[in-house]
Amino acid sequence: MSSFAAPADGRVALLEDGSLVVAADSSVRELVEGWLPRIPVRPAGARHAAAIHVGPGAAPAAPPPADPELRFFDVCGWIDRARERVLLADLAGRMGACVELGPARAEVWIDPVAGAPAPRDVFAVLTMSAALLLTRLERALVHAAAVVAPGGGAWLLPGGSFNGKTSTCSTLIRGGWSYLCDDHAVLGADAGGGVRAEGWPRPFHLDVGYLAGRSEGVRTRVDPDALAPGAWRRAAPVAGLLFPRVDADLPTRLSRLHPAAALGRLVAESPWLLADPPGAAPVLGLLQRTAHLPAYELRLGRDCYCNPERLQMALEPAICATERPHALAGPENACGGALTGCPRFS
Repeated sequence: MSSFAAPADGRVALLEDGSLVVAADSSVRELVEGWLPRIPVRPAGARHAAAIHVGPGAAPAAPPPADPELRFFDVCGWIDRARERVLLADLAGRMGACVELGPARAEVWIDPVAGAPAPRDVFAVLTMSAALLLTRLERALVHAAAVVAPGGGAWLLPGGSFNGKTSTCSTLIRGGWSYLCDDHAVLGADAGGGVRAEGWPRPFHLDVGYLAGRSEGVRTRVDPDALAPGAWRRAAPVAGLLFPRVDADLPTRLSRLHPAAALGRLVAESPWLLADPPGAAPVLGLLQRTAHLPAYELRLGRDCYCNPERLQMALEPAICATERPHALAGPENACGGALTGCPRFS
C-alpha cells in the first residue's frame, strides 16, 4: 500500500478486471486521492464497462424539491426511475453527482467557487456513485473488512463504524493472516458458482492505544504495511462471514447465524441495491449465495484486543468448519475454543 501512486492521467481501476474506473481532473485530484483505494493502476489494454469522472464545475441543476431517498453523511440522493439515474448533492452545495445507471457512467462535480467540500462528503459521493455502478456490473459493495485465513479463504467482517472491523483485521494480519481491506469489499460471482471478494484497501484508522492493548477512544491513521508488510491481497474466494460486535467486558465468543439473519445483516451493509430495482435482482442473488456460507456473530471482548493468539483460538471452530462442515452441530452453536483435530494457526 505505501508504494501506491495515482497515474499521471488520474485514472485508476477499481476492480481487478478493469471494468470500473475512476478518473479525476488535475484540479480536483488532491480532493479525490483520500478516497482512492491503494490498488494498482489500470492495466494496459483493459476495457472498462463503467466509469466515474470527477471534475470542477457547478451543479447542472438544483436538487429536486422532493425529500431525498438516500442519505450518507451530509450527502443526499434523489432517484429518477424514469431516466434511470440518481442525483447526489451535499448539503453545502459544494459537490454532487449524476449517476446514469443505464450507460453505467457517473459525472461528479466539485464547485471551485463554493469552496472545498468536507472530506467525508467527498467520500460519501464517490462511494455512492461507485456502489450504484457496481450494481449494474452485478457486483455488491459491502461495508466490510475482509481477511484471508492461512488456507486461502476470505472471511468478510461486515458492520458499521466502531464494531471492531479494523481492530480485528489488524490483529489477524499481525498473527500471519492476509487481508483485502478494512472497510469496503466488492463481491462478485466466480466462474465456479462461488463468491469472490476484492478489497479496496486504504490506511487503517486504529485506536492510538491499540498496540499497547488498550482502547483510548481516539483514532489515528496507520499504514497496514507497518503492521505486516506484504500482507495485502487483491482478491480471494469467500469462505464465510463474521459479523463483529464489541462487548469489551465479556469474553470473545462465536455464535452461528442462520442464513436469513446473515442476509438481513448483509443487505444492511450494502443498501445501495435498494436504489436500483432493475439492477438489484442479480446482486440480491449474490448476497443470498454469500449468506448461505458459514456465518457467525463475533462478540469481541477485551481478551482478544491486539492479541492474535487469543483471537485465532476463538476463530478456529469457524475456520475449521469450512473444511469439516459437520464439526458444528446446529445453527445456534456457540464456540470459543479449539476443535479436536483442527490445526492451530501460527
